[in-house]
Order: sequence, then C-alpha cells, then structure tokens
Amino acid sequence: MHLLQKMYFEKTDLSPSDIQQLVHIASHMQYMADLYGSDIFLDCLVKGRMDQAMVVAEAKPNTTRSLYSESLLGQIIIEDNEPGVFHAFRTGKYVTGTRAITNERVTVEQRVLPITNSHKKVIGTLILEQDISKQIIQEQDVQWLRTTAEQLSETLWEVAVAETNLPTLIDEGVILCNGDGLFAYVNPTAQVLFRKWGYPSPVIGTPLASLSIEVFHQLMLQAKDSGVMSQEIKVGEHTIFIKAICIKRNDQYKGVMFLLQDVTELRRKEKQLMIKSAVIKEIHHRVKNNLQTISSLLRLQMRRIDCEQSREAFRDSINRISSIALVYETLSHGDIEYVELHVLIERIVSMIVHTMSHPDKNIRFKVISEPSVLPSEKATAVTLILNELIQNAFKHAFGKQVFGMIEVQMKRQSDRLTITVRDNGCGFNPEKLTKHSLGTKIVATLIKEELGGEICYAIDRGTCITFTFPCP
Repeated sequence: MHLLQKMYFEKTDLSPSDIQQLVHIASHMQYMADLYGSDIFLDCLVKGRMDQAMVVAEAKPNTTRSLYSESLLGQIIIEDNEPGVFHAFRTGKYVTGTRAITNERVTVEQRVLPITNSHKKVIGTLILEQDISKQIIQEQDVQWLRTTAEQLSETLWEVAVAETNLPTLIDEGVILCNGDGLFAYVNPTAQVLFRKWGYPSPVIGTPLASLSIEVFHQLMLQAKDSGVMSQEIKVGEHTIFIKAICIKRNDQYKGVMFLLQDVTELRRKEKQLMIKSAVIKEIHHRVKNNLQTISSLLRLQMRRIDCEQSREAFRDSINRISSIALVYETLSHGDIEYVELHVLIERIVSMIVHTMSHPDKNIRFKVISEPSVLPSEKATAVTLILNELIQNAFKHAFGKQVFGMIEVQMKRQSDRLTITVRDNGCGFNPEKLTKHSLGTKIVATLIKEELGGEICYAIDRGTCITFTFPCP
C-alpha cells in the first residue's frame, strides 16, 4: 500500500487526505471483484491533464476468469478508449452501459462510479468491467442479416421488374406490385390459387384495385406504414393467409410483395384437434364423476359397518379412488397431456387431511414444490404413491404424539423427478418393513412397473421415504 501511495503522489494532483480516502477504498476492491465477478479498477487523472487517467489500483475476481492476463497498474488511459471514465470525471455522475476496448482488444461494458472528497470534487473513478464480446458478435450478425435482407429485397424486385420467373419451388403464391400500384409479377403458385378460389388471376400491368378481393388494397396501405402486415380471410370455403411486405430501396418506397397461402386444410385439422381435445376432456370429466360416485357409495357402505378394521380398509380404498379422480378432474380442466404436479400434490394433501384428521392430534403439512409438469400417463401412478405414503404417515408415524409434521418435497434434476415424503414421527425399523402389506405392494409395484424408478427408506428424526423416476 505504501507503493500505491507513492504512485499517487508522483503522478496525480491529489492531496494527502484524498490519497488516504482512495487507499481505504482500494483495500475493499477485492471483495467487490469477487462479489460482482468483474474486473475492478481505480483510476485517477494524471497530474495537469484532463484527457489522461492512470490505473492506480486493480482487483481481479477469484470467482470467475479475469479479462486481463497482465497487471494494468500504472497504465495510462485515454478518452478515445474509455469515454465513460472521463465523462464521470467531468460531470461527477454515475455512468453505466458504456463500452470500452481494452489493450488486449477485448470489448467490455463498463460501470463507472465517481469518487468525491469532502469538497464534492471528483478525485477518482471506480470501474467495473464485464466482457461483452459475444454480444458484439450477435449484434454484428443481426446487422449482417438486416443488410442481406435489404439486398435480397432489391434483387427480388429487380428480378420481378425484369419479368423473369421466380423459382417455382416456392410453396406460397407471390405477387409483386410496383410503386404505382400495378401488378409487376405473379408467380405460377399464385395463379393456381386464384383459380382454385374462383377468381381471375391478376394480370401484369393492371392496377391492384382491379382485384375483387378488397383486402389486398387495405394490406398494401397498412404495409406502407408498418412494413409488414398480415391477415387471414375466408373466400368461399377456403381460408387464405395473406402477408404484405413493403419493399424499399435506399429508403424509397418501391412497391409491395404479397405472400399467399391456402391454410384451409391446416385450419380444418386444427378444428378437428380442438373437437377431439374437448371430447377427451369431457371423457375425463365423466370418469371423474363416476369415480366420485363410487367413492360416495363406498362411504355409505362404510357407515353401516361396525368393525373398525373393515372401516379402515374402506377408508383406504375411498382415498385411492379419490386420488385417481383428482387426476381426471385436473385433466378435464387443463392440458390433456400434462398435469401441474405441484397443484396435484397440494390437492392430495388437502384431501387426506380432510378424511384422516383426528380431533386429538394437530398434524401440520408442508409442501415444497417448484412448478413442474408431469405427463398425464404418469400422473395416476404418482398420485396413488403419494396417497399411500401420506396415509401411512398419518396412521403409523405419530402414535401418542399430539403434534406432528408431514412434509412433501419435489425436486427436478435434469430429466428425473425426486419426490420425498418426510415426517417427524417415531420412525420405524427398516428390517421389519411389512413388504406384504397392500399399501407397500402398491407403492413398490407402481414405482417399478409404471414409473421405472426406485425407492429409498431412511430414518431422519422420523421417517423419510424418497422415490425418483425418469421424467423428461
């Protein structure tokens, strides 16, 4: 730090108190570099100069790769390379988003914070730099594409004016009108489409207004203002998609290009899919209603039974049926292919709490689940597994405990889902796990056969059961 102070004295007009202030700031720069993952520099104006600055302190991040292979301490900075730094010196204002070029020819984005003394004088600037070379390349690519598109439009126009044939491989119909609103080119596809729709094909040299379909003239006027306009219209039994593209050369309006596409078959298939989707949703809704009816019948039967063991078997069966009904209810109201898993978990927990809560116990639930979708063919299996695991926790985990907690957690890792059911109950002996019980058999079979996954039992201040399965 003594060498740093000496450099200040020799190369700057700073007072000893200003230097002491900057030395204090420099001592914290490494923390800032690691926190922001950026190279950080402290610059001061060279003695007697307003167009040159010098790097008097630097910090390279330990949390990411530095942009510089060598030290820049003592290097002279000029305004042409780093305009934001000198703007901060002159105005005393924070500067962000400015770009600079390093001596190693790397384009960086700078954030420049002016440092003032007690007299409000700018005595230095703190600079954070991040590499934006990839962003520059992307911007250059976009500019190249824009230039190429303009050149393509000019070439297309010149081809049309010369009345040569455009490639017949283009699926869309192409019509070109010049700046006077006269047809300059009509490709074979467009001619076929007009005949198919029952209208005469546009004739080269005739005005656009001669077309019986008025929407072309409207789109041309709108394209002049906005550049591109599109509209879908019905012509008899046909559905036509029309796109109007304004063509300019050297910012001068040269005409408009129409792209035509007959989307009748596409819309027909979309309508069929919508009808099928509605039918499938209605089927899901009716299956849900039938399952709820079965649950209600079993619930009526359960009330007529005095044997507690039989009542418990009925209650378990009702919960299993209700769990499946939840899946079909979700599919009947949303996507027919995917189910929102976190919503499903919360509804299962709510259902079991409602059916199995005991007035003498205070069992709380916690669901930790990020938004994730589950294919509908796996939803029923996951729902039944969760139903069995939560029911078991309710029945066996707490014994004489008055207070308890059951937690359901879901995590997605790449193409696999991991679901954990954990309680803070009395735990169990894994060696005495009853593999012949119906609930355990259901869980093991569904995880292995339906999901292709595996299950793990553990004791962690209670019972912790985790199952994981592939779910791209």
